[in-house]
Amino acid sequence: MREETEQEKENAAAASQLRKLTKEEIKSALKTHMQWVNSNGREGRSADFCKAHLKGEVLMGANLMGADFREAYLYGAYLKKANLEDAGLRGANLRGANLRWANLKQADLKNANLVRADLHAANLEQADLRGANLKMAEGLTQEQIALAKIDAATVLPDYLKKN
Repeated sequence: MREETEQEKENAAAASQLRKLTKEEIKSALKTHMQWVNSNGREGRSADFCKAHLKGEVLMGANLMGADFREAYLYGAYLKKANLEDAGLRGANLRGANLRWANLKQADLKNANLVRADLHAANLEQADLRGANLKMAEGLTQEQIALAKIDAATVLPDYLKKN
């Protein structure tokens, strides 16, 4: 049996600090979030998935506009065609997440982990990718990066360059 690396130990420790949500709690949060979105904030409430453990969660096509996913664990989450406009994803772990055709317009992805995330045709207009790790991200183009906010700390795939 191999020994755990320091990184694996840190990841396990961080994951243990996350909120575990039941399928019913997630479903309820999505329902009240839709009420909030459809009523322009007059009814329901914005979804709070801050520091939530959502590994592999399927949220395909969900309207998550303005939802809070700060420091959430979304490893391998299926967010294809999801509307994440203005969503707070600062420090979120989106490693290997499917974000194909997702709307990430003006999303806060500062310091997010997007290693191996699929960003094919994702809308990154004004998305804050400062300090984000996009190493080995799939489907990412120079055009998408040109629309986003990046800085010297943003890690891009080897085939892309910073403007």
